[in-house]
Amino acid sequence: MRLLMIASSFHPTTGGAETYAHVIAEGLAGRGHEVMVVTDGLRGTPAGEAVDGDPRGVTVRRLSGYRALLDDPSKVLWEQMAFALAPEIAACADESRPDLVFTNTLDAALTGKWIALDRGVPWVATFHEHEPEGQPLGTARLRVVHEVLRPSLVLACAENYAERARRNGSADVTRLIPHGVDTTRFRPDRDTAAVRARYGYAETDLVVVCAAQLKLRKGILELVRAFSAVHARRPDTRLLVVGAVSSSSGDYPGRLRAEIAAHGLEDVVRIDTGVTFDLMPDVLALADVVAQPSSGEGLSLAMLEAMSSGRPLLTVDFPGIGELVREPGSAALVPSPDPGRLADALLTLVSDDALRQDMGKRAREQVLEHFTLQRMVDATEAALLATLAGGSGRS
Repeated sequence: MRLLMIASSFHPTTGGAETYAHVIAEGLAGRGHEVMVVTDGLRGTPAGEAVDGDPRGVTVRRLSGYRALLDDPSKVLWEQMAFALAPEIAACADESRPDLVFTNTLDAALTGKWIALDRGVPWVATFHEHEPEGQPLGTARLRVVHEVLRPSLVLACAENYAERARRNGSADVTRLIPHGVDTTRFRPDRDTAAVRARYGYAETDLVVVCAAQLKLRKGILELVRAFSAVHARRPDTRLLVVGAVSSSSGDYPGRLRAEIAAHGLEDVVRIDTGVTFDLMPDVLALADVVAQPSSGEGLSLAMLEAMSSGRPLLTVDFPGIGELVREPGSAALVPSPDPGRLADALLTLVSDDALRQDMGKRAREQVLEHFTLQRMVDATEAALLATLAGGSGRS
């Protein structure tokens, strides 16, 4: 099977969509399939330059030629905004000769449909956006994707994402395949000496890690406020926030830094936006507690990675959390990302070594039973091959 995956954002950017594209591309390539990932060029990096840590066995094409068209004053800008990618995408399709086109986000859907129609192949779509209905014209965009463009197959990582696809017109082609984690990479016994030195942590420091894009929904501001109360009681605690700045972040990163300064926490709270896919397993293994106080998710890869790392997870009891936290005692849940509730839960965890160890052990056992990467790749490969065998389907 020859697969062309279109992902608007990819490694080394970190995030749920980027991680999913990385691991599923590498997993399918490992099964002998030919996989090409087409994504945006890295700003400040020469076109065609290889990037360390790209998925093994996968051809990655980072496009940047379209930028000259956007900057050309002789061109109609709106026309180029719609079509500037077409020449480079078509060249990638010529090179890869895909049997299937696979898009990873809503913004890539139209391009995926173009290639599917042009090559007469099925188009498979997966979406990682949370509550896109809340964006301008969001409901209309969903209806266009599902009712008008009509993917041959929709892969959903969580039941609420599957229900959204069904509700908007893809009920007959939606398949629920939960996220999976590479449990050999995300494991409890990793050597964390290098990453501890990276942040200057002593062996006696108790480290709370939050791995999330810097955006409002992730509850990081509330976590900083909660940590201020925790640190006042436990001066040996440290907070490490790792994650990329999202295109929808607005002024949120600045607000976070202002909040840290307002509480006088500059020496004990660190925000690192440069953590890559390769470094994340060590960062999570470093944690004594992983706090992810998001107000809503699908099936969060960051949370699964923390649980696979054998770390106690503190999160919010948002709708759908039961898909991820299936066993009692495998995570600590608070009713809302209220700083007071978060502080109480954090104090309980950092003060009880046995509780943390037991919760981390239960969490990893749950991932090993339900959320391994092999299970996800098996199910995805089967769904893709079945779609291929059925022809172009709705395309």
